[in-house]
Amino acid sequence: MKPSPEQSPAAADHARIVRDIRWLKAYAAVATLGLAVIGLTAAKSPVSDAEITVERINVVDPDGTVRLVIANAERFPLPKLGGKEYPRAVQPAGLVFYDASGSEVGGIAITDADMGKVSALAFDYPNYDAMGMITHVSADGSSALAGLHINSRPPAGLDVIEASKVVERRIAIQNRNENAEILLSDPQGRDRIRLRVGDDGQARIEILDEAGRVTFSAPGEVDAGTRKEG
Repeated sequence: MKPSPEQSPAAADHARIVRDIRWLKAYAAVATLGLAVIGLTAAKSPVSDAEITVERINVVDPDGTVRLVIANAERFPLPKLGGKEYPRAVQPAGLVFYDASGSEVGGIAITDADMGKVSALAFDYPNYDAMGMITHVSADGSSALAGLHINSRPPAGLDVIEASKVVERRIAIQNRNENAEILLSDPQGRDRIRLRVGDDGQARIEILDEAGRVTFSAPGEVDAGTRKEG
């Protein structure tokens, strides 16, 4: 607005300043109101406080050493032992634990593969799997296993590839296709004692020799060499 002829230049400047101040006050009020609405909306949103949606989370020590990873299958890390990475047989989604040096010491893995659905909770020796709780349902659903497996300990100093050649399952407590069993094996991985309740409800204890022949069975004994389990 132009000043009237009667207004002095000083009066015109004063009027313009007053007008600008009014506009600034109005703008500040609107901006404050907008921020308040955004703040209230965010505070009421459950997503902002109760959920986080990501593909991978790394938990690290103050020095940056990774101690825990939660990831989908695409971003799931490879096994890392002694600073070296190794291939996985399958690529699962899940969670991985690491020790203070950054080597994998266990985890949770869930996968759908050609072999079927597999879920596992595992804890490791320094250079190989030590024990695991596992469920496995075949791709066609015809076979199922749920159990606890405990492995032998490989010699110290072997990498995971070499360790895999000498490690054997020593103990299995499992339900395989409705056959509940406890299997105790020798250092070569051969079953030597079997405690089983079959899907028919019949209970049996068996002792086997190194060739897999049943040398004792209860109820009822069998002569050594007369029966061999496959």
